[in-house]
Amino acid sequence: MKIVPIFVARSSDDGLWSIQLDGETKNEFKIFFSLVNDINWLYNFFDRNKADLHGGFFGSITSEIAVLRTLNEAEKMEDLLYDFLEEGFNGSVNNLQHLFKPLNNFEYTIANHQKSKARIRNGWLRVYAIRLAKNCYLVTGGAIKLSADMKRDHLQLELKKLELSKQFLRFHGIDYPEDLNNYNDE
Repeated sequence: MKIVPIFVARSSDDGLWSIQLDGETKNEFKIFFSLVNDINWLYNFFDRNKADLHGGFFGSITSEIAVLRTLNEAEKMEDLLYDFLEEGFNGSVNNLQHLFKPLNNFEYTIANHQKSKARIRNGWLRVYAIRLAKNCYLVTGGAIKLSADMKRDHLQLELKKLELSKQFLRFHGIDYPEDLNNYNDE
């Protein structure tokens, strides 16, 4: 695993970073947004997950509507990530921490190495990340979440990547944003 910058401030240690798993040519941020913008992949995903798509969590939706909704949501999500990040760079109170929330809905304190998720209100796309500071997150992946729980195989994979990334950060002593820059310089 390695850590790659996605959008990082030049004047501070803030930024959006991503993991890149061994053997992969792209980082998890790029992989996720490539998939959720790929119409063929989306149709296959919704076909494989018909039970959840029609299960009522989001109402009964056709695959065609689901694909269009996902494409729209992916564009909004990517725009929001960059907007909140840039505002955080400029010292605004709006920063990535306002978009990323603790993974556990019943966790109310903000902590270092906190497993986090970003989503759009009433949306099913999730970007998963580890928090290092209010405007510094390490993206570990993303998913389409059609169910109330995290029991589906593709969601379990995202939980594993979150945990592996957290362990990686601890093992390498990466606790703060400046540690990412130092780690990348090695």
